[in-house]
Amino acid sequence: MTDGAFNYYGHRGQGNSDQQARALCDEMKGKEIAIYSVAFRAPSAGKQLMQYCATTPAFYFDANDGTELKRAYKEIALYLSDLRLSQ
Repeated sequence: MTDGAFNYYGHRGQGNSDQQARALCDEMKGKEIAIYSVAFRAPSAGKQLMQYCATTPAFYFDANDGTELKRAYKEIALYLSDLRLSQ
């Protein structure tokens, strides 16, 4: 969960924080890691980044108040409780 305003440059010389966040999301997706993202009271740029990072549009949540935030986490919990391991 974030407002999407990354203010930390993890690796200088590898792009701005937005570019680094997108690269990190790409790496996780490449390893088939499911990414749920919640933009909380985020500005437009932050929402765009969180939408980009979410594995699918269904894994992106936009919350503007406490009620919407609780609803987002409840939906994520339901997704996770339906997971099954297989070989």
